[in-house]
Amino acid sequence: MLFRAFRKYAFVAISLILISSVANAQNRPKVPELSLQKADLSYFAVGTNFNKFKSIDFYLVNSVGSTIAFTPATKAHTYGASFVYGTYITNHIKTEIRYGQGVQHDTLGQGSMDVNLGDWFNWYIGAAYPLIDYATPYFQFGLTFYNAEVTRYVTRRFVLGDGTNPDSVQPVIPSTTQMEEKLFADTFSTSWLVGVDFNVYKDLYWTWEYGRLLNDAGSGIKVYQLNSYFKFEF
Repeated sequence: MLFRAFRKYAFVAISLILISSVANAQNRPKVPELSLQKADLSYFAVGTNFNKFKSIDFYLVNSVGSTIAFTPATKAHTYGASFVYGTYITNHIKTEIRYGQGVQHDTLGQGSMDVNLGDWFNWYIGAAYPLIDYATPYFQFGLTFYNAEVTRYVTRRFVLGDGTNPDSVQPVIPSTTQMEEKLFADTFSTSWLVGVDFNVYKDLYWTWEYGRLLNDAGSGIKVYQLNSYFKFEF
């Protein structure tokens, strides 16, 4: 409930910031093409996200809660889309906010659980320094609020007997106690990114990034990201 309210007001805030920035941009002197002077410029970007979940301890339990199978360090791959609004504080220091939405889930445990990063909201601050006119690498550190989407399914598994009980096929489901019911124990984490802006044409850039989106302290799950954006500076 708190995360949904936060997301709602974040959308309103981002929209107001974008409207104000575009209006102010009309009165701002045009920066020369391929200029390395960035102070007071803003930017907007849209793009895609490849999210890689690591270290998911996956438990299957039967109808009485006994563990039937355990797979450590399970991985999942999901996809999302996000948009970015940022501004340059100086020529080499920038700060930004982001909102992302998951668009494609992954399935774990042979069809027993679907997982996706439902949505996330980031704040970053970082440094950028151009190597050449058309390539500017940067590093950013920030904070992330996140929310997972998890669906568990009842499946059937063959279970070996133990001398007392014979072999059997039992209904099983991913645990909600040995694993976090909502996959993550927290909704907040630190994040980092490294990336490169490539100038495509005038104020239009193509960006590639890699980093850690989140490190969930309670469950131990980490999510790394590979992102690609088109960015417009104004």
